[in-house]
Order: sequence, then C-alpha cells, then structure tokens
Amino acid sequence: MSILSQKVEKYFFNVSERTRWLIIIVMFIIVAILDFSTRPEFVLAYLYAVPILVSVSFLKPRIAKILLSIAVIATLLNLIFPQNVLNIPSVLVNRSLAALSIIISAYFMVQYIRHQAQAQEQEKLLETERNLALMREDFMATLTHDLKTPLLGEQKALQHFLEGALGSINVEQKEVLEALSRNKQRQLDLVNNLLSVYKHDNLGVKLQMSYVDMDELIADILTEMQYLANERKIKLEYSCRRTPPKVKGEALQLKRVVANLLHNALNYTPAGGLIQVNLSEQVHHLLVEVADNGPGLAEGDLENIFHRFYRAEGTRDIVGTGLGLYLSRQLIQAHRGRIRAENLPNGGCKFSFTLPNEEENA
Repeated sequence: MSILSQKVEKYFFNVSERTRWLIIIVMFIIVAILDFSTRPEFVLAYLYAVPILVSVSFLKPRIAKILLSIAVIATLLNLIFPQNVLNIPSVLVNRSLAALSIIISAYFMVQYIRHQAQAQEQEKLLETERNLALMREDFMATLTHDLKTPLLGEQKALQHFLEGALGSINVEQKEVLEALSRNKQRQLDLVNNLLSVYKHDNLGVKLQMSYVDMDELIADILTEMQYLANERKIKLEYSCRRTPPKVKGEALQLKRVVANLLHNALNYTPAGGLIQVNLSEQVHHLLVEVADNGPGLAEGDLENIFHRFYRAEGTRDIVGTGLGLYLSRQLIQAHRGRIRAENLPNGGCKFSFTLPNEEENA
C-alpha cells in the first residue's frame, strides 16, 4: 500500500485539484460500467478501491466517506440490477465480501495516511528542535564571548589595582575597588550559573569524583562570604558537632551548591538577621542545612522554587536569574542526594540537602 501511495502522491501532487476530481470521477464511472456490464458473478467491484484510496489521500475525509458509501451501494445494487441474483448464494456472498473489502481497504488506508501525517509532524518537530539546539549553541557562544570574557578582564584589572600594581591607593579607593570587585564576581557567578545550566541540560551533569571534606568546604565558603554578611549586618553561624566522614563527589560543584544557598539566604535575610549553617551526620548520609530568619516562602513558592527561572513572589527587585536553586538541585541529584526547602515555625526558611556518606558511595 505504501508503494501505491507514493506513486499516487508523486503524480497527483503535480496536478490541480480540479484535475484530481475529474480523474477520480472518471475512474468511478469506468469501474461502474465494467461492473454493471458484466455478469454479476464476475465481481469487478473490487476495483472501486482504487479511486477510493486516491480520494482518501487528496480529498476531505467527509467526501472520501461519501465516495466509499457510493461504491458499497453500487456493489450491492448489482445484485438486483440489471438482473436480480439475490437467489444465488455464491454471488450474494462474493458481492458482500467485495463491499466489505472496500471498506477495510479504505479503513487501513486512512490509518496509514494518519500515521504518515504524524510521522511528518514528528519530523518537523525534530527539525525545529535541531534548529533550536543550534540557536542555543550560538547564543551560549555569544554569551560566553560577550559577557564572560569582558567580566573576567574587568575583574583582573580590579585585582591589579587592589594589589598596587598600577600605583598606590588610599583606604577610600581600596573600599570602592573592593566593592566593584565583589559586584563583578556576582555578575560572573550569574553568567557561570547560566552556562552551567545550559551545559548540564544538554550534556548531562558529569562529575569529577573524589573524597570531599564537607566541614572544610563549608568553612572556606563562610570565610569567603563573611565580607558580604558584614556589609549587610547579617550574622553567620556554623555548627558541626563532630567531624563527619568525607563524601564522594566533586568539590567544586558542591561548593557551588553551598554558595548558592548562602547567597539566597543573604538576599532574603533582613539587616541584623541571622543565618545558621549546620552540618551533621545521619544514618546513611550527611545533612547540610542553611536556615535564615527572613520572611519565608509562600506555599506555591515552596513547590516551584527549584524550577528553572522561577522567582518567588516579592523578589523581582533582587538581582538574579532564578537559576541558582535549579542548578543546585541538578548538582545534588547528580551526587545521588536530595534537596528541599521548608518554612520554619518561628519565621524564616531552611534549605537542606543530603549526600550519601562514604560507605553509601563505596
């Protein structure tokens, strides 16, 4: 049937609709003349299937159904015209089978055409996806060149100023340069998050695994972020009751997760507030918690906070892409852990994630 369909399509797509109609009608008339002019026991009604299959391919379904009905009626009408042969069982059976075969052939042709249309639609969607993928690659290449490279250059220049490589600076100038340097670093973090999300979404998260001391890692991040907390008059507290075992993971990516959660807490904690970071060993995993005493999250935000580009209500004035928490979830899941957010009873919000301990990873 597919070979017939391809040949029919190759020819009929090159003619006008009026010509198609004319060909189908002529084919119907020829089959009818042949069928009615021969003896009833010679069932030529099977030939009605040809114009019907053609009409199914190129006419509206409603019209194709009408032609099918006419073919079936004409096939059965030949039992009584031009002569009545209803009393001959073999002819009656043959004519009935011919009518049934026409219906079945038309049905399967319709199914085939539907599948062909779906396949073509899928191919169009795949082609669109391929084009979008190319556009994304071009976009990311442009983003890397036009945003990340200049930011790195500016950050390097500011470091030269701060180190006195371009001349001595006074205290006031140093404070301004340090503030500019921190702003550039935040911009770089946003660009890096966007690049990482794109990379992980398209290529998957690939980790360079080694044993990581989470106690040391968290302490280093808190030291790096102390300046930002001091700027906003926010107190940072860290609790680790006893040194937990190392976990198997990628230190750089785990550091990004903790840094993202701390940045998030700093953004929503009011001046004079408190952020508590806790590290503890559970039965089969390590637990890291970052809790603040900010306004907390609405119920709808708790359900969607880890979605890509999602921003909680009332946070539109805070600089960010809505990718930090989404990226954090990707990275924790790649480490076979879990991450969640919850509101605290006395106000504030707590983000926490788990990592399988050394024995679980072994």
